[in-house]
Amino acid sequence: MKKITKITLVLLSSLALSFSAIAGELSVTGSAKASYTIGGAAKEANKGLGVSNEFALGAAGELDNGMAWTYKIALDPSATTGTTNNDDQSLTLNTNGLGTVGVFITTGGLSKELGYGIGANGVGSDFASTMTMKYGEDVSNYHNIQYHTPADLLPFGIAAKVGYAPNLANTTTTAADFKAQGSQNAATYGANATHYQITAAPIDGLGVGADYFETSGAKTKGQAPTSGNVYAKYSVGAFTAGAAKGYYDIGTATAIGIMQYNSKMLGVQFAVNDALSISVSEEDQEQRTAGADLTRTGLTSEVRSLQAAYNVGGATLGITRQETDNADFTEAREEAMTLLTVVMAF
Repeated sequence: MKKITKITLVLLSSLALSFSAIAGELSVTGSAKASYTIGGAAKEANKGLGVSNEFALGAAGELDNGMAWTYKIALDPSATTGTTNNDDQSLTLNTNGLGTVGVFITTGGLSKELGYGIGANGVGSDFASTMTMKYGEDVSNYHNIQYHTPADLLPFGIAAKVGYAPNLANTTTTAADFKAQGSQNAATYGANATHYQITAAPIDGLGVGADYFETSGAKTKGQAPTSGNVYAKYSVGAFTAGAAKGYYDIGTATAIGIMQYNSKMLGVQFAVNDALSISVSEEDQEQRTAGADLTRTGLTSEVRSLQAAYNVGGATLGITRQETDNADFTEAREEAMTLLTVVMAF
């Protein structure tokens, strides 16, 4: 770990050297989406209209030694108050065959719980759900630095990434302007964190991968959070199948209460023709709880997603039906949501 950190810091130091940069380009990316949602935690009583409210500004250029750099920042208004936030900043440098190194402020996620990739409109419960799934930690929850191996360096399409968050007190609520000092770390469940990711494409149509998150350094409480996922996705012709499995040990001060979440995801997707795609998936997440007598019990929430997407003239019309059993890990609680969407080419 110390060697990885030293290598990353050496690469990052190149950003401070006096290279003369070739003029870069500015870009704006985003989406034009609208939705009508029926249902949710209150079933059919909920109804809502919405439009996409985020776009990203970017800049890219090249140093006189041939290294390419990229900068990004998102303008992301609050979904509830409308207050505009500038977040998800990143500055990366492609080091000419030595890989990519960068600084990421609450972005650059390495978790692969969505790697199974099934969803005509979007992946499973990440696209729409009546409950919050507990997939685990991600280095993108913190201010972090990362190193990515060069593309096509290793056989079978193997690629690796590692992210290091030096201060777990610096999260999405922490200021991160240039020369920001950050917050004092109380080290409740660890002072820093490292997130590893590896992906591969061993044969045509097959993608596999895994990730693992761990904390380290001084801590003042009991169980430190760790999490990890593995996935596989295979496409042949118009047919795609995907599966994933993950776990999340939460940070907790005692040996009693919620301790762990275990997840399984499975789905299939089919392109009926060039315009129409349909998908079905299911995610089962078990909440594991320990009692005072050290017995462990579990209750599983099940989220099923049926989606269809139809592209016409540059616009994609979508319909999604989500049904949840034992919602929010409450036995016999059933919730449902129907989501109608339109997405314009941007």
